[in-house]
Order: sequence, then C-alpha cells, then structure tokens
Amino acid sequence: MPLPFARLWGGGEAPAEPDLTPSEPPSAPEQPVPVQPAPLPEEEPRPADLPSAAPVIGRVAGVQHGQLKAGLTLRPPAIALDGIVAGDYQVAGASMIGVGHLQSGQPRQDAYNFMLGESGRLYVAVADGLGSKPYSQLGAHLFVESVLIAAAGAEADEPTEADATRLLVRASERMEQKVREAYGIDPRTAGCVGAVAVFSERGCVVARIGDVSAFTLRAGVFTEAFPAETGPLNLVTASMPYQAEEDIEVAELLPAAVVVLGTDGLANDLRHSGTLREWLGGQWQVPHLPFGVGETLRYRRQGSHDDRTAVLVWRDDVPADPAGNDPAGKTRDEDPPRLR
Repeated sequence: MPLPFARLWGGGEAPAEPDLTPSEPPSAPEQPVPVQPAPLPEEEPRPADLPSAAPVIGRVAGVQHGQLKAGLTLRPPAIALDGIVAGDYQVAGASMIGVGHLQSGQPRQDAYNFMLGESGRLYVAVADGLGSKPYSQLGAHLFVESVLIAAAGAEADEPTEADATRLLVRASERMEQKVREAYGIDPRTAGCVGAVAVFSERGCVVARIGDVSAFTLRAGVFTEAFPAETGPLNLVTASMPYQAEEDIEVAELLPAAVVVLGTDGLANDLRHSGTLREWLGGQWQVPHLPFGVGETLRYRRQGSHDDRTAVLVWRDDVPADPAGNDPAGKTRDEDPPRLR
C-alpha cells in the first residue's frame, strides 16, 4: 500500500530540530574575592655613595645631599684630591667640604697647592677662608696660587735658599691685589688664614698666619709643630691680607718620615679624638694615592662640621725618629710599604 502523501513528503508538523548550543557547566560555588593589603609607603631613596672603612665617632647624622645657596658664585668643587711623586717626596692632598657648609649651602672655603722647584725643594701652601667673609673661598684659592708664583720667583732669585715667611708675605700681597684689581672686590671680604711650608734636605720650615697647623708623624704618634689654640674654636685673631708682621709664626721641623699640614677642621679633630689619632696614625704611615687619601678624611665625628684639608709629605730617606730607627720600624730587608 502506498504511504500517505503526508508521511512520504514530511507533511504535517515537522520534527523539532535538535538544540546544538553547548550546555553550560554547572556553576562552581562563589569564592570570596581576596582583598589586597594597602601598599606600604615606599622609603625615600637614599643618595648613592661608596662604602667607607673610615671610623664613625660619637653620634652623627646620616649621609645626605648638601644644599646649594642660590646666587652663589666663585664656587670651587666640594672635593679636591692629589697623590703624586714630587722629586724626593711623595705628596698626597685632600680637601673636603664640611657638613656645616653642606647644610648651609656655602662653598668649600679651604684650599691647598704644592710645587716642586728646580732646586729640589718642595713648596706646600694650605689656606682656610674665614667663614664670616663672603668671598673667603676666593682669597684662599688665590693665596695658595700666589705662594707657588712667589716660590717660582724665589727659585730664580735665591737658588740656594727660600724664606717661608717672605713667601707668605708676597703671596698675601698678590692675593690682595688680584682680589681688588681683577675681581673688583674689597679684599677684606676675601680674608683667609694660611701656611707656607718649604721642604729641603734639612727638614721643613713652616710659616703661618692663623690656625692652619703642621704635624709630624712618627711610629703612629702625631706631634704638633705649633702650640694649639686655647681660646674658642673658630675664633681667628690674625688673617690675610693686611696681616701684621708680629702675627706670623714660624716652626722649624727636623727631617721626618711624614709631615702633615692641615686646616683647623682636621687639626681640631686630631687634638680632641684619640680614636681618630690612632686610626689616621696607622693609615698615614705609607704614601697614598688620590682616592686613598680622600678615604681617610671620610671619617665622621660628632661635632666635626668644618671643611677638612690635609697635605701629607712622605720621604723615605730619614728615620722615623731621631734615634735613627727605620720608618715604621722596618728593616732594609723588608719589602717597601705599598701605596694606598
């Protein structure tokens, strides 16, 4: 029997199409959203610096950036370093701005320089600008420069002798002239104290105005060439230019293995800290390269805020003490000490 037309051709209601939409998986139970803790406040980044082995003495503030006073002109670099052979001598110098000047925005007011003469003599100049004078950094710089110019003249005029006092007076006069004529500044606003040292085979002669000082170092012990100031710190009674002749002090030093010339920022620390004397007395037994001597002045001491300047002169042809012992107790068979 033939099939009904509707059944043959799918007449009537068509069968429902299958649902091809993928079924959703059964939902997982809701989990609580984790709450992130509030971020901790970030520490303020500290200035980067090199580690130091120099001692920390007493309670001191942390290392920080200094300030720069607006409108400041005639500003020298905050640090100056030297380490060099000069004829029969090895010389190292370091001058570093003090914490007080970093905080106030003032410049480094210390200065130093040195020169080897054709005669073989070594000339060293150190100066400390007066903190109360607005252009004292200029006066200090011009003074040490003028010492070397005067020394060059003395080499030509007095090849067998050089007078440290005369060099100091000539340098003070030239400093006064340059401040007045080249810079148009009242020389009294550029006042400084300073010292001139002349080294020869007979030892060292130091002439000074003010409180720049000199020390010999033997077997780790410092001996000061001038009497220490007994009055208030940083109270200067004599300065340049316009110094009085009677204000010039002179000290004659016998040949020594190590001689140190320094401004009062260093000298006062040496006088008042046995820890520092012991540490520097050990460090300075041997010659230093520039960064080595700079490292030795990176000590931090409670109450030490002034600029620090040191010029060290080593010579290996003299005994460490007048008794004739070899420097630092070494014998001729031992290897020479290495540079630092």
